[in-house]
Amino acid sequence: MTESKLEKYIKRDVQAPKEIQQRHLEVKSPVLALKSDESFGNKNFALTWWAISEPFEMVSETHSHDFDQFLLFVGGDIKNMVDLGGEVELTLGEKDGELEKFVFTTATMVYIPAGLLHCPLNFKKVNNPNKPILFHDLFFASEYKRKET
Repeated sequence: MTESKLEKYIKRDVQAPKEIQQRHLEVKSPVLALKSDESFGNKNFALTWWAISEPFEMVSETHSHDFDQFLLFVGGDIKNMVDLGGEVELTLGEKDGELEKFVFTTATMVYIPAGLLHCPLNFKKVNNPNKPILFHDLFFASEYKRKET
Protein backbone atom coordinates (compact mmCIF):
# COMPACT_ATOMS: atom_id res chain seq x y z
CA MET A 1 0.00 0.00 0.00
CA THR A 2 1.42 3.40 -0.91
CA GLU A 3 1.70 6.11 1.71
CA SER A 4 -0.81 8.93 1.43
CA LYS A 5 0.52 12.34 0.47
CA LEU A 6 -1.55 13.61 3.42
CA GLU A 7 0.50 11.58 5.91
CA LYS A 8 2.70 14.66 6.44
CA TYR A 9 -0.18 16.17 8.46
CA ILE A 10 -0.19 13.30 10.97
CA LYS A 11 2.29 12.83 13.81
CA ARG A 12 2.13 9.33 15.24
CA ASP A 13 5.19 9.29 17.51
CA VAL A 14 4.25 11.68 20.29
CA GLN A 15 6.19 10.19 23.21
CA ALA A 16 8.51 12.82 24.67
CA PRO A 17 12.24 12.49 24.07
CA LYS A 18 14.23 10.99 26.94
CA GLU A 19 15.57 14.38 28.11
CA ILE A 20 12.01 15.63 28.71
CA GLN A 21 10.84 12.36 30.26
CA GLN A 22 13.75 12.39 32.71
CA ARG A 23 13.19 15.97 33.96
CA HIS A 24 10.80 14.68 36.60
CA LEU A 25 11.48 11.11 37.63
CA GLU A 26 8.45 11.31 39.96
CA VAL A 27 6.28 10.97 36.84
CA LYS A 28 6.12 7.25 36.10
CA SER A 29 3.83 7.31 33.03
CA PRO A 30 5.11 8.17 29.56
CA VAL A 31 5.14 11.90 28.81
CA LEU A 32 3.74 13.07 25.49
CA ALA A 33 5.24 16.01 23.61
CA LEU A 34 4.88 17.94 20.39
CA LYS A 35 7.12 20.63 18.97
CA SER A 36 5.66 22.46 16.00
CA ASP A 37 8.76 23.22 13.96
CA GLU A 38 9.61 23.23 10.26
CA SER A 39 9.13 19.44 10.19
CA PHE A 40 5.56 19.62 11.56
CA GLY A 41 3.26 22.62 11.25
CA ASN A 42 5.93 25.31 11.71
CA LYS A 43 3.76 27.30 14.15
CA ASN A 44 6.34 28.12 16.85
CA PHE A 45 4.84 26.29 19.81
CA ALA A 46 5.54 23.24 21.93
CA LEU A 47 3.42 21.26 24.35
CA THR A 48 3.75 18.42 26.80
CA TRP A 49 1.27 16.18 28.63
CA TRP A 50 2.12 14.73 32.04
CA ALA A 51 0.11 12.22 34.11
CA ILE A 52 0.80 13.21 37.73
CA SER A 53 0.03 10.21 39.95
CA GLU A 54 1.87 11.25 43.13
CA PRO A 55 2.46 14.55 44.95
CA PHE A 56 5.70 16.44 44.24
CA GLU A 57 6.99 19.92 43.55
CA MET A 58 7.54 20.09 39.80
CA VAL A 59 9.18 23.53 39.66
CA SER A 60 10.52 25.27 42.76
CA GLU A 61 12.08 28.44 41.32
CA THR A 62 10.00 31.52 40.54
CA HIS A 63 10.80 32.61 36.99
CA SER A 64 9.39 34.17 33.82
CA HIS A 65 9.75 33.71 30.06
CA ASP A 66 10.00 35.87 26.96
CA PHE A 67 7.03 33.95 25.52
CA ASP A 68 3.39 33.29 26.39
CA GLN A 69 2.46 30.03 28.08
CA PHE A 70 -0.71 28.14 29.01
CA LEU A 71 -0.86 25.63 31.86
CA LEU A 72 -3.82 23.25 31.97
CA PHE A 73 -4.75 21.03 34.90
CA VAL A 74 -7.41 18.39 34.20
CA GLY A 75 -8.75 15.42 36.17
CA GLY A 76 -7.78 11.94 35.04
CA ASP A 77 -11.30 10.50 35.43
CA ILE A 78 -12.27 10.58 31.76
CA LYS A 79 -15.98 10.71 32.69
CA ASN A 80 -15.48 13.69 35.00
CA MET A 81 -12.40 15.67 33.94
CA VAL A 82 -13.70 18.75 35.77
CA ASP A 83 -12.90 17.05 39.09
CA LEU A 84 -9.15 17.55 39.34
CA GLY A 85 -8.76 14.58 41.65
CA GLY A 86 -6.28 16.36 43.86
CA GLU A 87 -4.80 19.71 44.76
CA VAL A 88 -2.32 21.90 42.90
CA GLU A 89 -0.60 25.08 44.12
CA LEU A 90 0.79 27.64 41.68
CA THR A 91 2.33 31.00 42.55
CA LEU A 92 1.92 34.02 40.22
CA GLY A 93 3.12 37.59 40.44
CA GLU A 94 3.89 40.69 38.43
CA LYS A 95 7.31 42.32 38.40
CA ASP A 96 7.76 44.57 41.46
CA GLY A 97 4.58 43.11 42.98
CA GLU A 98 3.84 40.53 45.60
CA LEU A 99 3.67 36.87 44.69
CA GLU A 100 0.29 35.22 45.22
CA LYS A 101 -0.37 31.50 45.74
CA PHE A 102 -3.37 29.92 44.01
CA VAL A 103 -4.86 26.51 44.89
CA PHE A 104 -6.78 24.43 42.32
CA THR A 105 -9.06 21.47 43.08
CA THR A 106 -11.10 21.56 39.86
CA ALA A 107 -9.97 21.59 36.22
CA THR A 108 -8.17 24.89 35.65
CA MET A 109 -6.44 26.70 32.80
CA VAL A 110 -3.84 29.40 33.46
CA TYR A 111 -2.60 31.96 30.93
CA ILE A 112 0.93 33.19 31.67
CA PRO A 113 1.80 36.15 29.44
CA ALA A 114 5.46 36.80 28.65
CA GLY A 115 7.17 38.35 31.66
CA LEU A 116 4.68 37.19 34.32
CA LEU A 117 6.43 35.60 37.29
CA HIS A 118 5.24 32.10 38.10
CA CYS A 119 6.06 29.06 40.23
CA PRO A 120 6.60 27.24 42.49
CA LEU A 121 4.31 24.63 40.93
CA ASN A 122 3.44 22.03 43.50
CA PHE A 123 1.20 18.99 43.04
CA LYS A 124 0.16 18.79 46.71
CA LYS A 125 -2.31 15.92 46.60
CA VAL A 126 -3.39 13.19 44.18
CA ASN A 127 -6.53 11.42 45.38
CA ASN A 128 -6.19 8.29 43.23
CA PRO A 129 -2.98 7.36 41.36
CA ASN A 130 -5.12 5.43 38.86
CA LYS A 131 -6.84 8.71 37.93
CA PRO A 132 -3.88 11.08 37.81
CA ILE A 133 -3.92 14.84 37.40
CA LEU A 134 -3.30 15.52 33.71
CA PHE A 135 -0.97 18.47 33.34
CA HIS A 136 -0.55 20.17 29.97
CA ASP A 137 2.14 22.78 29.31
CA LEU A 138 1.79 24.79 26.09
CA PHE A 139 4.20 27.58 25.18
CA PHE A 140 4.79 29.75 22.14
CA ALA A 141 8.51 29.52 21.40
CA SER A 142 10.86 27.19 19.59
CA GLU A 143 12.86 26.57 22.77
CA TYR A 144 11.92 26.59 26.47
CA LYS A 145 14.09 29.09 28.38
CA ARG A 146 13.58 30.43 31.90
CA LYS A 147 14.48 33.90 33.12
CA GLU A 148 15.28 33.62 36.82
CA THR A 149 14.06 36.44 39.07
